[in-house]
Amino acid sequence: MSRAEPQGDAGTAAESEGESYTGQPVKRVEDYDILTGRAEYIHDITPPGCLHMALVRSVHPHARIEAVDASRALDHPDCELVITGEDLKRDYNPMPSGLPGFEEWSLATEKVTYAGEPVAAVIASDRYAAEDIADRVQVSYDKLPAVADATDARADGTIIHEDVGTNVPDGERFEFGSPSEAFAEADHVIEGEYSWGRISGVALETAGVVAQYDTDADAFDIDCNIQLHTLVDDTVYDTLGYPPEKVRLNVPADVGGSYGTKIAIHRYCCLAAMASQYLDGTPVKFVEDRVENLQGGDMHSTERDYRVKLAVDDDGSIRGLDVWFVDDFGAYPRYPVNQVLKPLSVLTNAYHIEDVVYEYELALTNKTCQTAYRGFGVPAHLYALESIVDEAARELGMDPADFRRRNLISPEEMPYRLPSKNIYDSGDFPAAFDRIVDIVDENERVEGGLLDPAIVEQRREEGYIRAVSPSIHVEPGVSGSDWTDRQRTDRSTLADRDRDDVAELPEHLRGSVREDGSIEAFLAADSQGQGHRTIVAQLLADALDLTPDDVEVSYLDSVEAPTEYGTAASRMAVMLSGAADGLGAALKAQLRELGAREFDATVDDVVYRDGVVEHVETRERLTLADLAARDSDGEYTVASYDYQHPASVREEFDEVLTDKLPVYPTAAFAANAPIVEIDTQTGAVEILSFYTLRDCGTRLNPMIVDGQAMGGLAQGIGAALYEEFGYADDGQPQAITLFDYLLPSVKNMPDLELYHQETPSPYTVTGAKGTGEGGMIDGPASIASSINAALAEFDIVVDQIPATGHRVRRWLREAGVDPRGHDHDQEADR
Repeated sequence: MSRAEPQGDAGTAAESEGESYTGQPVKRVEDYDILTGRAEYIHDITPPGCLHMALVRSVHPHARIEAVDASRALDHPDCELVITGEDLKRDYNPMPSGLPGFEEWSLATEKVTYAGEPVAAVIASDRYAAEDIADRVQVSYDKLPAVADATDARADGTIIHEDVGTNVPDGERFEFGSPSEAFAEADHVIEGEYSWGRISGVALETAGVVAQYDTDADAFDIDCNIQLHTLVDDTVYDTLGYPPEKVRLNVPADVGGSYGTKIAIHRYCCLAAMASQYLDGTPVKFVEDRVENLQGGDMHSTERDYRVKLAVDDDGSIRGLDVWFVDDFGAYPRYPVNQVLKPLSVLTNAYHIEDVVYEYELALTNKTCQTAYRGFGVPAHLYALESIVDEAARELGMDPADFRRRNLISPEEMPYRLPSKNIYDSGDFPAAFDRIVDIVDENERVEGGLLDPAIVEQRREEGYIRAVSPSIHVEPGVSGSDWTDRQRTDRSTLADRDRDDVAELPEHLRGSVREDGSIEAFLAADSQGQGHRTIVAQLLADALDLTPDDVEVSYLDSVEAPTEYGTAASRMAVMLSGAADGLGAALKAQLRELGAREFDATVDDVVYRDGVVEHVETRERLTLADLAARDSDGEYTVASYDYQHPASVREEFDEVLTDKLPVYPTAAFAANAPIVEIDTQTGAVEILSFYTLRDCGTRLNPMIVDGQAMGGLAQGIGAALYEEFGYADDGQPQAITLFDYLLPSVKNMPDLELYHQETPSPYTVTGAKGTGEGGMIDGPASIASSINAALAEFDIVVDQIPATGHRVRRWLREAGVDPRGHDHDQEADR
């Protein structure tokens, strides 16, 4: 069950006439089709004569391909085509890589590098036949030793890519301030090691594509549910060897989730398009099944091992931070960007720390490749940072809440420049922290509450330990784009960059007045369920004095839309609201010009209000429908607007932009207090209630904000306690069904008690901050801290995520804790 603070019910009708729709819980226009089954997903698209594709996937984590024999497959009466890696090498290009020096093809060529890697594609009359025929393709392998552990991989005993020559293709060390001096002078240096397990988003809809080659135009039409379809369309047209105007990627209005994981599904788009071209334009369809998605769907996310040091003084002041980690990338570095750099944008979280070391290594292993996931590498960083904070407080004998409070950035320091040069725009971290503490005290540390001392003690006697540890976490929002190719740039040239070298991407929006006076707007970004159409309708309705019902929002394909960053990195609330505000102003200005022409007056004699233009003296009026009828060529009733990235227009971001360091100009944040209970016999962790106070600046639509928070926290709970893509030592994946990969269900969800405050961003048009990754960013670290609080008396720290029941049970046993809460050592001490 989830609860949020009470809010009004603002439908799309003009119930709040004269008031702003922005900030109201306007019902999502997307939901009617979704809830009534009218939404059309990729699986619903099947053109006449469409054939279907199935993939032959490697059963070995690491093996040389000796031969691919398709003769038995081709003998099958329903088989239309079999494609191998050798075909692709002859006719197409390798896929773009996330790091220089790698050559990866859409089908494996000389060898396979992870279990599940596609080796051949089979095209048949239907998917059932294609699956059966795929089994008839004979692949001869020469098995090779596999490396499945990042630490082992760093030793380069088994090289995965001989032409690269190392399993550690990249790494970088950043030093900010004077960390050596800080650590030398500090009263204490606390060290910890923490592991973040391999997890990811598991969207309801898997990856899918329907591709058709146009033999007359020598061009491709590709319906797909790829994310960032204007930013990563080069992965498709470059691989096909065509210019962008010849490869049209169209993403349906309805996509069943992505969370970043569909950014890297270009392989499927390419293979279906290639198959259609081989078959003279016959459309070809492929929809990934769940096993493919979990095993080899290029959708796994970060897997990290950390070594962290914290320098602190006796009074609890943090002097320095030193973070080192290795990130298990899987078999190939994925395009366009990996997740190790983004944590620099929130390097010290909410703490004032000036002297910091941040160092990473990228390790290749024989596992599924890594792609983006909600939070983009930040959740693991915050987990490691908050864990060493817990250990430091324990070392000093301080209450972790007091320790955290002592080091928080104060509101007087805002805007706050991090050592890594990104800037937090606004916020009062201490006030939010104190409020969440007070909320828990007032609701739960009272008679009958979850933390009523009498109840806590009773549960302890029964073998269950309850605790809470408030914490606060920053969610970086609105990623810039220029820094994302830092690892594909010659870093020796970075020092010579100046502001004119920075290339940022705006958000594009266009719209027109239709004959009936309504507005049609077109997004250049795709959507995976976030509610973009609703936000744009709200903002345009306000800008043009209309109702959201007067605005219809559609999407542009990759050829019609300009290249832009799109839906990722908590960008769209800020970027779309800025674009909608700008488009509305542009349309109003043009409509006044048209009115002046029609009234034979000057523009200054014409005003726009209440959805009409009016002559200020004669009171003549023209409605939007009137204006559309008088503008047949669209000179005045069609407009577009490009909202510039907020950091790109402010001097204070010049240094971080020119240095190609992560740029995130908004700092949403959350103060969390999950109350956990641990069963000392089984190790199971239950979250009894989750209190969270969230600040994402102006809430454009509180209903959508609450939905984002609840969904994000559900994923954060899954990451903290249940989900993990495990691998055997030989590289075989151990979680390829939803029986193995444990997603949290309704049964596992606690009461979510949502509270909000609003600190508008001074850097954005509407004051909004990004909020699309909240919950997943802050949930795992806050849950781990509460578990640490529960187990502090046994000197146990959550050093591995997820904190599954068997791991917690092992930690308890290793600490000498008897089931049901009787500690051998402590009993002996009494």
